[in-house]
Amino acid sequence: MATDNPATDQTFPQLEGESRLACSLQETSSLAEELLPLMLKAGVVSLEGPLGAGKTHFVKATARALGINEDVTSPTFTLLQSYGSGDQQLHHSDWYRLDSAAEALALSLEEYYGEGVMFIEWGNKFPELLPPGALRIQIMPHSDDSRMIRWSKHLEGSL
Repeated sequence: MATDNPATDQTFPQLEGESRLACSLQETSSLAEELLPLMLKAGVVSLEGPLGAGKTHFVKATARALGINEDVTSPTFTLLQSYGSGDQQLHHSDWYRLDSAAEALALSLEEYYGEGVMFIEWGNKFPELLPPGALRIQIMPHSDDSRMIRWSKHLEGSL
């Protein structure tokens, strides 16, 4: 089953893998905490879902779980923001406004791989750029307060 997002003409095919229904922001935050070891192991996380699904909230919850107390905001206009230091680094990119894979490549995100965890919102726009082994997390509104969250490993990539 696929879900269309009329705001962006994006279609979100349902990811195969594990899933959980989060019935509140707190449950979404708890799931981010629970998935932290998996996200750190993957190193790169593609966050997918329509506008307002909770992608940035998921990144904020992960930052808190890492002990990062900085104000995490959506990088829709800055395209890339970094938080933390040392072993506790979080990099956050957003491909929503990008029109081509060349624009995504120009961000040189691979320079940040291996330094904590890299989140890429709207990574599904250019899945060929996701490295093999990246974690794909799909957040889909289920009702007003709940979200269906699915995750699986990305098997193909070119970076």
